[in-house]
Amino acid sequence: MGKASSPVYRRLRHLFLEKSTSTTTAAAVTPARDNNIKKLVKKNKSSPSSFGGQLFIHKTTFLRLAKSGHFSSVRDVLDHNNLYPEAQNEAFTARLIYLYGEAKMLDHALHLFDEMPQLNCPRTVLSFNALLAACLTSASFDKAIELFRELPAKLSIKPNLISYTTAITAFCKTGSLDTAISMLKEMDKNKVEPNTITFNILLNTFYRSGRFLEAENLWNLMEEKKVVPDLGCYNSRLLGMVNESRFSEAMEVFEGFERKGFKPNIYTYNYLMKGFVDKGDMEEVKKWYGKILESGNCCPDFITFRILIPFACGNGDIDFARELYEKSVGLKIKFSRCKIMQEVIDKLVGQFKVDEARVD
Repeated sequence: MGKASSPVYRRLRHLFLEKSTSTTTAAAVTPARDNNIKKLVKKNKSSPSSFGGQLFIHKTTFLRLAKSGHFSSVRDVLDHNNLYPEAQNEAFTARLIYLYGEAKMLDHALHLFDEMPQLNCPRTVLSFNALLAACLTSASFDKAIELFRELPAKLSIKPNLISYTTAITAFCKTGSLDTAISMLKEMDKNKVEPNTITFNILLNTFYRSGRFLEAENLWNLMEEKKVVPDLGCYNSRLLGMVNESRFSEAMEVFEGFERKGFKPNIYTYNYLMKGFVDKGDMEEVKKWYGKILESGNCCPDFITFRILIPFACGNGDIDFARELYEKSVGLKIKFSRCKIMQEVIDKLVGQFKVDEARVD
């Protein structure tokens, strides 16, 4: 039987093309854009056909084409690389389901998951987890929770660590913190042990939500379960202490990084600086900004400048604001998608011009 006449081919072809004629959100196709699309497809078609071995290449191409609504081009890429027969391989299908989520095409992910039995492809916890992940990447948190609650019993799938951690993330994203923490008891009942990532998600959410004591209690549970905290866990604790204005305790956590073999990252510094910004302490803000530049292992990011530039402007420290702005330009940080920041930058640049005119 030829590839074009196989049931697998026909079903996947239908999945890729079902919305190609009705999509109205795709960007207008200009001659230049059309030429870029053709080059993109041609470049990908010249790559090896193994999806698993070329996942990054296919992922990048797939997302660019899907996000611009070029479903027929997606079909063309997959056609050429002869990927359709691999649809009977669950690992391949799981990757595709996840990619649909990243492209914000959850309906396609759900459809493909439902179609797997007709493709003679098994549905195990592997593809189940991919579907939950697709929900997260497409910000469909309620759907992730719904699927987590309904599918295991329906499909005789036993959730594993990844399943529970994904569900906990969804509960945290929807603000259902009590349910998120109750997942630990359910995991214990089903003999599934949480790991560092599980606790990292819970710690960060509870500290950010102002539930400081409950977050602190999680450390006892981590110790009981012999889960070793990573830098992300300590950063979350640092954030919680800063939010509670426990600066001396926050400094103790920071000073303990080196003893634990951790190097502070940009999240560490941003959390500390945000605390001192809220406190209105310009001297400490400048000190910690200087430490970022001296660190040698990280550099300021968008969040750094979003915190510091308005603070410097609000305190009338135009020289510091100029330094920050020039640094952001050097790092090619763009603020165009952040309206508030863009307004601040526009005012700041205007002030620079006035100051320069006065000097002249």
